[in-house]
Amino acid sequence: MNVDEIYLEIVQKMVSSINDVWTEASINFEYLGDSAEYNGRYLKTDNKIQQYQFKVGYQTYKLFKQLHHITTENSENKWNRAKFTLEPSGKFNIDFEWDQDLADEIERLNNE
Repeated sequence: MNVDEIYLEIVQKMVSSINDVWTEASINFEYLGDSAEYNGRYLKTDNKIQQYQFKVGYQTYKLFKQLHHITTENSENKWNRAKFTLEPSGKFNIDFEWDQDLADEIERLNNE
């Protein structure tokens, strides 16, 4: 599976997980090596302030893990946080970030 196919699968998982009318949905993903923390949130069309949660399942975790593997093959592109934002039109954006504090904490916990 290539990056574009992974993005499409993530979009499909997000859309199928939200049983509401929405204006924006996002998944925040922290990659911790062999595990991850992630959550899905969306905004309803009638409410720009309150966020609602949707279920981000194990299959979506596996997609992000695969995306991490592909995009970090070159050591200059490392990331341990990602935010995938989707609009109802299908337009999406993904932001990758390297959080050194998170990396240090994972290393510290692995060495205990």
